[in-house]
Amino acid sequence: MSRRGLLTSGLLGFAVLAGIGAAPLIGRRVSARLGDTEVRSWGCQYQQIDLAQVAASDLDLIVLDPIVNGERIDVESVPNLRRRPDGGRRLVLAYLSVGEAESYRAYWQPAWRETPPDWLGPENPRWPGSFAVKYWTPTWRTMIAGEGGAIDALCAAGFDGVFLDRIDAYGDWREREMQARREMVDLVRTLSERAKARRPGFLVVAQNAEPLLMNDAYCTAIDAVSKESLLYNLHGAGKENTEDDVRWSMTYLERARARGLPVLAIEYLDDTVTRLRARARLTRLGFVPFFGNRLLDRLPA
Repeated sequence: MSRRGLLTSGLLGFAVLAGIGAAPLIGRRVSARLGDTEVRSWGCQYQQIDLAQVAASDLDLIVLDPIVNGERIDVESVPNLRRRPDGGRRLVLAYLSVGEAESYRAYWQPAWRETPPDWLGPENPRWPGSFAVKYWTPTWRTMIAGEGGAIDALCAAGFDGVFLDRIDAYGDWREREMQARREMVDLVRTLSERAKARRPGFLVVAQNAEPLLMNDAYCTAIDAVSKESLLYNLHGAGKENTEDDVRWSMTYLERARARGLPVLAIEYLDDTVTRLRARARLTRLGFVPFFGNRLLDRLPA
């Protein structure tokens, strides 16, 4: 049997083991249109970034931490960062946490650990160095979406868009959660309007926070949704989520799709068969999948 035949046979075998058809694995790939780019493959990398490797990859979209080796990325100055080896367009988005402050960012002041400002909340026990913020306060809003703030810096650095994380931080403030939801919508709307005014075509991709998709102003402010761990890992590493878990998210994600918002999906899986099973289901749902490791410290395959 030829090498190609062996490869095809192996994929078919995996498909049988996983209990899924071969067609989604071999013949079908889901894509999503963001701006003027068709995205079939994408991923995130926040640590150990090698920009030359990113430029040499076939990814249609990459989300990067905007700081590499202590220096802010200047997208325009990196050869081929926006161009795939086949000449096609690659979108380069910057990661930005809007619901937590991170102690390794340029804005962080060491004294805050001992004498935190009134807008800074407790440290996230799951992610040391990340702190809840009262993101509705003028100080934080200015840092993120004000004159000379984070969004202005990303636009100036030439990024095609921003990948917003910790939008679901309204859940950190249970005693005022409904108000906190409205304030998060307002923050996302404000930064989106500012970015698009400064850089026409600037993309805003929002991660998780599915209930906000019921808000029309929020949906108008964003260009796509990213959903983490739709199928696995809510109840332990590698464990399949319950159908109730999936249905809860899908109620909101289907609303996003009905509004024309593409859905990207992230699953943290190492097992090959489990990945194949997840890819097949995400493909059937029409979501563009990315499989990564939890630290997101290597270039997506």
